[in-house]
Amino acid sequence: MNLKFKISQWVDEVLHPKTLIKNEINKEDLVKLENGFLNQLKNYTEWAFNGTVLSRRHTAVHLRLLVNLSNTIYGYLFCLTSASKHKKTSSELRLIYLNILNALEKTIAAVAQSEPKVGSKMPLTRYHYSGLKMEIKTIIKNSLNILKRSPIEKKLYDLIEREFFLFINKKEINQYEIDYTWNLSRQIANLDLADTSDLIDILFINEFNSRIFFDFYSNELNSKLKDIPNLHDQLLTIIAEQDRFNGLAGSTIKMYPCHASTYDHFKTFLANKERHLKQLINLRRVVSQDEQFSKSTHRLKIFLSVAQLGLFIRLFVEKGLLAKENIGDQFTFFASHFSTPQAPFISAESLRKKSTDVEFATAQKLKTHLIGMLNWLNENYNLSNYKGS
Repeated sequence: MNLKFKISQWVDEVLHPKTLIKNEINKEDLVKLENGFLNQLKNYTEWAFNGTVLSRRHTAVHLRLLVNLSNTIYGYLFCLTSASKHKKTSSELRLIYLNILNALEKTIAAVAQSEPKVGSKMPLTRYHYSGLKMEIKTIIKNSLNILKRSPIEKKLYDLIEREFFLFINKKEINQYEIDYTWNLSRQIANLDLADTSDLIDILFINEFNSRIFFDFYSNELNSKLKDIPNLHDQLLTIIAEQDRFNGLAGSTIKMYPCHASTYDHFKTFLANKERHLKQLINLRRVVSQDEQFSKSTHRLKIFLSVAQLGLFIRLFVEKGLLAKENIGDQFTFFASHFSTPQAPFISAESLRKKSTDVEFATAQKLKTHLIGMLNWLNENYNLSNYKGS
C-alpha cells in the first residue's frame, strides 16, 4: 500500500475521535495506536525525505502533507471537547493526540532545517502557531503602543496596525512571515522616533512593501509638492528624496516576498516624478520664451511686400535719411518691429538681401507708392504749384 495513502488513512479513520469514543478504547489500546502511528510516521519520513537527491518541489509536497495531518489531529482536540459533552472521554486520548502532534512537529522541524528555503515558506501547523500567536500579539501590541505615543501621522499608524493584524490573523502563516513580523515589531519597540519621516525610513529599510504604505508615501509627497509653488524647488525636493532612500540599505527580506520591493516602488515613483517635473520645467521655459518673444515682437504692420520694404529702407539709406553705418542692425530693427500682410515674422537677412536684389516689378510697385505719397502731399499742402516741387 502507498505509504502516503496509508498514513493519511490512519489519521482520517483510525485516529478519528468518533471512532475511538464509539469503540470505548482502553488505555492499552491507545498506547498501541500511538506507537502504530509513530511507526507509520517513521516509515513515511524515511520514504519521503531520505532520497539521495530530492527536489524542493518533492520536499514541499510531502512536508505539506505532514502539516495537513497535524492540522487534522489538532482539530480532533476540539472535536474531542465537543464529544465529551455527550460521553465521558478518557484524558489519555487527549494526551495521545498531543504526543502525536509533538512527534509531527519534530519531523517537520527536522525537514525544514535540512531544506530551509522550503521550510521557511511552508505554513506553520495550527498546533505550532497556537503556541506563538499570543506572544507575537503581545510584541505587536507593545510596538503599536510605542507608535501611538510617537509624533507620527495617524494614517501611517493606522495602516501599520491594519497590516500587522491582517498578517498574524491569516489563515496560514509561515516561519518567514513570523520572523519578519517579529523582527520589525522589536525594531519599532526600540525606536525613539522624531517624526513620521523616521518611521518611513525604518519601514523602507525593512522592506515593508505593502501597497497601502506606498500609497501613503506617494500621497504625502504629492501633498508636500503642492505646497511648493516653484517647479525647480519641487524638483530639488524629489532629488533630495532620491538621495535619502539611496542612502538607506534595504533588507533582502520583504514583508510580501511575491510583491515588488519597496525600493523598486519608491525608485520608480520618484524617477517618474523627476521626469515629469523636468518636462513641466522645459514646457514652462518654452511658453515663457514664446511669451517674451511675443512681447518683444509686437510688430507694426506695413502694407508692403518684404521686397518692397527692403527697397524702401535702402532708399532711406541711399538718400542719407538713415546712416550707412551698422546697416545690418538697421535691417534687424525693421525686421523685428514690422510685419507685412504675407509675412508676420520677417527675416533680417532676407530683408537686407531683397533690398539689393531688386526685381523690376518691385521697383515699379514701390515707385507707384512713392508717387501716390507725393500726390497726397501736393493735394493736402498745395505743393503742386510750388516752384521747388
